[in-house]
Amino acid sequence: MRRTTLFRALVAATALTTLAGCASSAEGGTSGSTVGVGYFQSATIGPEVLVAGTNLSKKVDGAIKLTPIDSGVAGLAELRGGAFPFVSGVGNPPVVGSISQDTKLKVIYAEYFDAAQLIVGPKIKKNSDLAGGTVGDLQGSSEDFEIRGWLSKQGLTDKVKVVGFPSEQAVAAAFKAGRIDGAYVEIAQALDLKKSDHGRQVVTAEQIAKLGFPSLNVLAVTDAFAAKNKKVVQQVVCQVMRAQTISTGPQADTYIRKAAGLVGAQPDDAVPATKVLPFVPANEELSWFKSPGGSVADGRIAKSYALTGQFLKDQGRVKTVPTAEQIASHIDSSYVEQAIKDGCGK
Repeated sequence: MRRTTLFRALVAATALTTLAGCASSAEGGTSGSTVGVGYFQSATIGPEVLVAGTNLSKKVDGAIKLTPIDSGVAGLAELRGGAFPFVSGVGNPPVVGSISQDTKLKVIYAEYFDAAQLIVGPKIKKNSDLAGGTVGDLQGSSEDFEIRGWLSKQGLTDKVKVVGFPSEQAVAAAFKAGRIDGAYVEIAQALDLKKSDHGRQVVTAEQIAKLGFPSLNVLAVTDAFAAKNKKVVQQVVCQVMRAQTISTGPQADTYIRKAAGLVGAQPDDAVPATKVLPFVPANEELSWFKSPGGSVADGRIAKSYALTGQFLKDQGRVKTVPTAEQIASHIDSSYVEQAIKDGCGK
């Protein structure tokens, strides 16, 4: 199951009509080739759309073709089947699941964190008050991995029951009905619960990430495409870094509005929706890929994937946890390193 990010949550919240089920293309460089990217279509303009829908696409040799995907698992399955060489916005569980299947891909860019929040009712005054209670989340998602990690840090692993629901909306409904004591949900539902049910925010996904349980939504590419098109892959990474930098700067509105037209999103909704995405800053990118000693195997992404592998094994979704060597072999820091040298984040 794909991690439910702000992408899908904001679609439900704003009830936008998008151009579902069809691919969108933008003219890129002059090579005449097509650069396919699987992406999550919604009000939020992800970095891949910001590149494809603006003049940033001209810095990529080939026409960028965006293909909507419904989940990280489905998107990676399509990538394995050859539907496109890049996939954007996929979270820990589907990526680690693919690593356990030895899918021939590389994680090449850390895009953004989930925008989830833990909301509790007025009776929960401090974290320890959750003992003996129940917290709801999206079953098998990145949020499930995150909240279980946070509970372990609070010493509440065996004291709080985590119940998985089929959707964010179902979690919110259960909280409103008083069936659960806490709801770990995406920002759209979190804002609603804080407003209408006097809920209180306890912790966010970004804060949980700093505790050692980060769930990053990443850009990945197939080994086969990268081997034949290293220059194009580097161009894509550079422009994704540039897009995320622009989206937090003074030109953000202009770029977001222009890109929104490519995927049928309403500009007035796309601008605020995109601006709340917790992007990983360019100056922090390499710190996720490598440890201070320069090791990918000991980097924060690799460690996070190892924890996610254990989470998936505990849930019966993989038979064995991928080894440190397996995980490291699916992470490539070279593109980020070159993008930094090239000043793509400026």
